[in-house]
Amino acid sequence: MELELSNLIEALPGLVWTALPDGRAEFLNRRWCEYTGLRLEQAVGFGWQSALHPDDADLVLEYWRSILESRQSGEVEARLRRYDGEYRRFLFSAAPLADKSGHVVKWCGSNMDIEDRLQAQEVLRAQADNALKASEAHLRLANAHLTVAQQVSAIGSFTSDLVADEHTWSDEFYRICELEPGSQVKTQTLRDIVHTEDQPLFDAVIERAIAGEDVDFGFRIITIGGVVKHLHAVGRLSEHIDGRPIFMGAVQDVTEKKLAEGALKAREADLRRALDHLTEAQLLSKTGSFTADLVGNEHLWSDGFYRICDLEPGSRKIHTETLGELVLPEDLPSFYSAIERAMTGEEPEFEFRIRTHRNVVKHLRGIAHRFGQMTERPMFIGAVQDITDSKLAAEALRTARAELVHAERVMTLGALTASIAHEVNQPLAGIITNATTCLSMLAAAPPNLDGARATVERTLRDGNRAAAVIQRLRAMFARNQSPNESVDVNEAAREVLALTSSELQVCRVTLRTDFDFSLPPVSADRVQLQQVILNLILNAADAMRAVDDRPRNLQIVTAREEANWVRLSVTDSGHGIDPQTLEKLFDAFYTTKTHGMGVGLAISRSIIESHKGRLWATANDGPGATFSFSIPYSDQHQGMTTI
Repeated sequence: MELELSNLIEALPGLVWTALPDGRAEFLNRRWCEYTGLRLEQAVGFGWQSALHPDDADLVLEYWRSILESRQSGEVEARLRRYDGEYRRFLFSAAPLADKSGHVVKWCGSNMDIEDRLQAQEVLRAQADNALKASEAHLRLANAHLTVAQQVSAIGSFTSDLVADEHTWSDEFYRICELEPGSQVKTQTLRDIVHTEDQPLFDAVIERAIAGEDVDFGFRIITIGGVVKHLHAVGRLSEHIDGRPIFMGAVQDVTEKKLAEGALKAREADLRRALDHLTEAQLLSKTGSFTADLVGNEHLWSDGFYRICDLEPGSRKIHTETLGELVLPEDLPSFYSAIERAMTGEEPEFEFRIRTHRNVVKHLRGIAHRFGQMTERPMFIGAVQDITDSKLAAEALRTARAELVHAERVMTLGALTASIAHEVNQPLAGIITNATTCLSMLAAAPPNLDGARATVERTLRDGNRAAAVIQRLRAMFARNQSPNESVDVNEAAREVLALTSSELQVCRVTLRTDFDFSLPPVSADRVQLQQVILNLILNAADAMRAVDDRPRNLQIVTAREEANWVRLSVTDSGHGIDPQTLEKLFDAFYTTKTHGMGVGLAISRSIIESHKGRLWATANDGPGATFSFSIPYSDQHQGMTTI
C-alpha cells in the first residue's frame, strides 16, 4: 500500500509530498527534490524547511501548525528556493487523510509554482493602476474643462432628489445664484430667490418633476445682491432610487441673451416703425428706393418704387429690363448709358421718362450710390423720384415768367413813350428838312447836284437812324425768346443808354460811364440782359425825380470780378433805400413807387438767376443806392477783349 502511494505520488505532475500526523515530512516526490536540489533524506522530517525563504519560514510554519491543529485543509503562499538559489513563489496546499474513525493518519500536499501567474497579475494590476490613474487624471482634466466651460457659458449643473430634498450643485450654479459653493441647498433655498412673479410657475414645475416629468422652463431670480437674472433650467429623469425620481440637469444664466432679445425686439419695432414711416414718406414725396447688383441683374425695390411704376408691390421679380421696358424709346440711350457707367463703378445721376401700363407718362429722377462690393461686383443703393408734377410746374412757371416779362416790357414802354417820340421825331424832322432842301437845289437853274447829293446822304443817315431806333424797340418788346449768344455787356449797355437818353435828359440826369473794355463776352440772352439794364436805369432816374438839392448823378460801371464773373453796377444819387427793406425790394409786388406794380426788380432777379448770376442792392455811403448784377463768363472767353 505504501509502495503504491509512493508510485502514485511520483506519477503526479508538480511538487507533491506526504506528511505524518505530527507534521513531519514523510515523502517528497522526485520533482520536489530535483527542484529544490535537496536529497530525499535531507528533506524528510523538517528538513524541507531549509528550502523556504527566510522571511517566509515563520509564516509557513505557523500556518502549518494551525491546520495540523484544525485538521482542516489549507493553503498558503510562500517563496521556495530553486536548486540554483532563485526563489519563486509557490502555493503550499495540504489536506488530511483520515481513517474510518476520523483520525488523521496522513497529510497529502503539493507545492504549485505561481510565480508567472502572480507576475502576470502584477503586470495587469500595474496596468490597471496606471489606467485608473490616467482615467482619474482625465476625469480631473475633464472636470476642470467642464468647470471652465460652465463659467464661460454661465451654465451650472445639478443632481436632485426632489422627494428627499437632497441636491448637488456645481460651483457655477452656486456662482449664478450668488451662494457659497458647497453650502447645503434645498428646494426652498432656490425658491426664496425666485422672482415673486415667477414663483407660481416654479412651484408648478417642481410638482410635475416630483411626478416624474422632465422639465424645461425659464424663470427669474433676485440674488442677495439685488441683481435680477434670467435663468433657463432643463432637467431630465435619470433613475429611480427606492421609487424616488432622480433628476440631472443644467441651469444657464441667459440674462444677457434676454436683454439682447429685448433690445432686438425694441430695435425691430423701431425699424418696423421707421420702415412704415419711410414707406409713408416715399408715398407722400413720390419717391422710391432700390438696391441693385447690376452685374448679377438682381434688384430690390421699395413699395414706393413699385407704385411710381404703377406696379403692385412685390408682384414680380425685378431686373434691369423690368424698368427698361417702361422707359420711353427716346430716353433709352441715356438710360442704358447710365447703367453702363454704373457697372464701371461710377455713381450716376440721371433723368428719364417712363410710360406705365396705364399709358401715363412720368418724369423720373434717379441717383445711385455705391455702398459695397460682392465678388468683384459693385453694389448700389439709390432712390428714384417722380418729378412729373415739378416738371409740369416748371414748364408752367417758365410760361408765366415769359408772360410776366412781356407784361413788364409793355409797362416799360409807357415810361419810354416820350423818349421814343423824341428819338424818332429828330430823324423824321431831318428827313423832311433834307428832302425840302434837295427839291430846292434840284429846282435851281442850273440844279445844284452836289448839294442835292449831300442832302440825300443826310436823308439816308436820318432814315437809318430812325430804323435803328424802331429795330431796338421791336427787339425789346417782342414776345419771342432769343437763344443765348455771345454778348458784349458794354455794347448792350450802350444800346440801352441810346434808348433812354431822352428820358434821362427830361429827368435832368447827369450820366457818367466807366466801362472796362477788357471785359470778355458772356453767354446770355441779349434782349433779357438789356431789359435788366433798362429797368435799373429807369429805376435810378425815378429815384432822383424829387431830388432838387444836389446833382442827379447816374453812373454806369462795368468790371471784371474774380472767378470768371462780369459785373455791371448802376449808382444813383436819389433818396436811397432803407437797409431793413433791402431784401424786400426783390420780392414780387413790393414797390416803393406811388404808381409801381413791384414786378420789375423781381423779374430782373429771375432773369439774372436764370443766367446763373445774382442781382443785389447796396446803400451808398452818401445819398442814393447802387444796384448791381454779375454773371459768369466761360473759360473759352478769357483773354478776349471787346473794342
